[in-house]
Amino acid sequence: MNSTMSGNSLYTYHTITNAEFTGVIDKYKVYGYVGNYGAPETFTECVSSMYDYHIFIKYGDKVYMDVKNVGDIVITFAELQKNKYWKHYYDLSLLLTNKKNFVVQDLEYNSNYYDPHMYEGKRYWSCNTAYIEGECDIKTKKIVENEYNCYYRINPYDLEKMNYSLQKDLTIFKNRYNQRYEVRAKLFEKKCICYTNLAIDYCASLMENELNELSAIFEDKKNAVNLATLNDKEGMNNDIIMIIYNNLINADGNKKYEHLINELGTRNRLESIARIMAA
Repeated sequence: MNSTMSGNSLYTYHTITNAEFTGVIDKYKVYGYVGNYGAPETFTECVSSMYDYHIFIKYGDKVYMDVKNVGDIVITFAELQKNKYWKHYYDLSLLLTNKKNFVVQDLEYNSNYYDPHMYEGKRYWSCNTAYIEGECDIKTKKIVENEYNCYYRINPYDLEKMNYSLQKDLTIFKNRYNQRYEVRAKLFEKKCICYTNLAIDYCASLMENELNELSAIFEDKKNAVNLATLNDKEGMNNDIIMIIYNNLINADGNKKYEHLINELGTRNRLESIARIMAA
């Protein structure tokens, strides 16, 4: 795998350009009652969180898939595409996951210290994905931003040398998968439509935010260019330019262009504009 690394004492960040790390996490609440046995006997309502997950690593034609309460398997991409359940969750994972080539090596995810309903045992590698949260009723679901909550059972670098799962193991995996509640109760189609619509709305919201950020960036750049043009006007000096600049440019843009505006008098107008455009 082609990778670069950075990090600190707690985490190592890996960018692996020829692999993709994606996942879908579904968090839902489960309600129950705890008996307080005595005289008289009473019951207290309790709420706990449960999780479902589909986690993927795609490396060329090879796909690693880990599913809650089913297990993990290594299959071809074509095999994944043939199964409507797996294909849905894989496509959904692409919409929900940020930085698909990015994976983090953590010190440890240990279910003894973290939520025991999330993963089994210890895990060390994670990717960044938003997760789906709500009640058991899919109508209450929403998508929540989070960081590095998809923890892999394996070291991603091992996938390159891992063999595809044997046919008998694939058959066992399929049989276990078909015992999932949403499959047995024939709820998948309804859930599929709901989750797809949620993901589309989520992506549209991200795009809108990015466009707003780009609009602010372009507006700052345009104002800085206009100031570079004004600098040649008779009677204009750097003090006046900076007063105008501080009232036109937002805080982030101020840091970005301030040194260029301060240097307007040291270079010609075309060079100043070129430097602003390149910033």
